[in-house]
Amino acid sequence: MAVAIIPLSAHAESITNWSFLGGQVGPEWLINGQFKSAADMGGLRIIAESDVNVFRKLQTEHGVDAVEITYLSLQKTEAALIWHLPGTPENEVVQLPISFAASTVPTTKRIDAGRYEEWIRHPDVVGLRLGKGSDIQIIQIRLIGWNTQEKVWNALQSYWTFDTMSPYSVNFLWGPVFTGSPITRTTLYTDLPPKGLYANIVWYALLLLAGAVAIAWAKIFKQRRQSTLAFVMIAGSIWMLSDIRMGAEIVSYALHDIASMNVDNPRDQRFRERASFPAFIHAVAPLVADRGRYVFLTQYPYPFLGLMRYHTHPALPVGPEAAADGLDTWVIFARGDIGMNEAGQLTSEGKIVSPPGRILLEFGPDTFVFRSGT
Repeated sequence: MAVAIIPLSAHAESITNWSFLGGQVGPEWLINGQFKSAADMGGLRIIAESDVNVFRKLQTEHGVDAVEITYLSLQKTEAALIWHLPGTPENEVVQLPISFAASTVPTTKRIDAGRYEEWIRHPDVVGLRLGKGSDIQIIQIRLIGWNTQEKVWNALQSYWTFDTMSPYSVNFLWGPVFTGSPITRTTLYTDLPPKGLYANIVWYALLLLAGAVAIAWAKIFKQRRQSTLAFVMIAGSIWMLSDIRMGAEIVSYALHDIASMNVDNPRDQRFRERASFPAFIHAVAPLVADRGRYVFLTQYPYPFLGLMRYHTHPALPVGPEAAADGLDTWVIFARGDIGMNEAGQLTSEGKIVSPPGRILLEFGPDTFVFRSGT
């Protein structure tokens, strides 16, 4: 059975679905390079012994704005989305670097291809380039296109999509931003600067156009008062819309704070930029009070390191290199790469970093206090 090609018609989007389920891959798919492959009911597994290209010719009636790849992989895999521009030499392809996170359950990588200048909505070849050492099982690839009405609707939604309050909010705000892609809209303010069109550019262009029309109208029809009034009404409407939009964003900050603080368990409170750290410090302080020094590890030292120094004084947080001096207490905050093996030792990316011990406080899956030798 060949790989299924299923064009779908729906109100939300146009989709071409290439499914690798069922154990067979049709002849329209080409794979070059040195590799081992296995096609079974769960999809197409490729083990790359060199750089490998997996591609096919593309003939779709709808344009393509986004690509979704559902996969399994035991390791992080560096790859690239590749495509060919019609009319260019066959051996020249455009590639967009992408990364597949390790996942033992079906996971979908969503790529907003339309964000990139090199992308065209109707490439004639599309596929993946896998680096040497890759080991990935591809379950399906979906090509998604949105029509004009859908893009306009997404742009309107993105205009009313708010950022969260951050330290930079004191000086400036990223929004509002127009984007026609629902993929970009869902991560609008997590991938900075936002990928989209700054809304004020649209308003400035509209004001310039309205001003030019008003001046021409006044000169041609000798209606200076009416044209001036029309321009003022347009400018006032844009100003009121912008004021409502920005005011709503400020209100959203307060609503977020109220919701994150109005909880029964202090551990569930989430502060701006500090998450549950205040509750964590409160729980940690008694555990290190009789230690002169302790190892403290977190992803970003600021502001957490300074807060630990203040709230656990006179106990002093130090780096992991000081563990060689016999320190037995490790305080870990938001470090998913650090865990404990079966022997009771702390590990970081598979490497042992401490003697055997036990967990004194388990605050979360990546946040805990460990003490060795007990």
